[in-house]
Amino acid sequence: MLIFLSPALNMRAAQAPVEARQPRFLPETRQLVDELRRRSPWQLESLLRCNSEIALRAFAAYRDFDMDAAGTPAAAGYYGIAYTHLNAASFTAQDYAYADGHLRILSALYGSLRPSDGISPHRLEMQTRLRVEGRDLYGFWGDRLYRDLFERGEPVLSLASGEYERAVSPYLRPRDRMVSARFLVSRRGRWVVLPTEAKMARGEMARHVIQNRIDDLGGVMEFDWNGYRYAPALSDGRIMTFLQER
Repeated sequence: MLIFLSPALNMRAAQAPVEARQPRFLPETRQLVDELRRRSPWQLESLLRCNSEIALRAFAAYRDFDMDAAGTPAAAGYYGIAYTHLNAASFTAQDYAYADGHLRILSALYGSLRPSDGISPHRLEMQTRLRVEGRDLYGFWGDRLYRDLFERGEPVLSLASGEYERAVSPYLRPRDRMVSARFLVSRRGRWVVLPTEAKMARGEMARHVIQNRIDDLGGVMEFDWNGYRYAPALSDGRIMTFLQER
């Protein structure tokens, strides 16, 4: 079984018990970096839909981007709600080895990353309206991310947002099995998805898989964190639903 996460917008330098590996799709990354280097700070501000301070940081990051730098292992380098709960800072070298075989982080810049693949600071989302050779980023990556996830023929569990699932789902074939995890909480008598709660649960579920060496969807059903329990009546072959019972 493989699982995949969305990246985080924020990154940081961090220590890890493993050396950073070379990402698989560096030629594509180089092409995107070259395209982004052509943009001025104010063009990046519009393109990335951010404020001027963030745009200036992105401009500097792409200007100084070093394709030969080792970078920070992705699981440690991304910094956001899901990654706080993944808590790669506590991973051992053995955890990283297992994670590299069972977890992918999809990235608009790097494509598909193993947890120990090295990343450098950048800002780019899959839905960014960047055109490369007349294609948007979904078109640029095509079926590469799908093939990376499904080349082993194993079930794939999505712990990603819809933005990154859309980089994979158009290429699914009848024989492929991709299941999405859904986390619901009760609010005013209704079961709803709360984005922050969902991000926390995704990070915790990825951690659960890695630290317990889970290799099948049955093991995922045992996930038990912050009141979440698997709800078979609300699940099917495409969605695994977890309800927060308090």
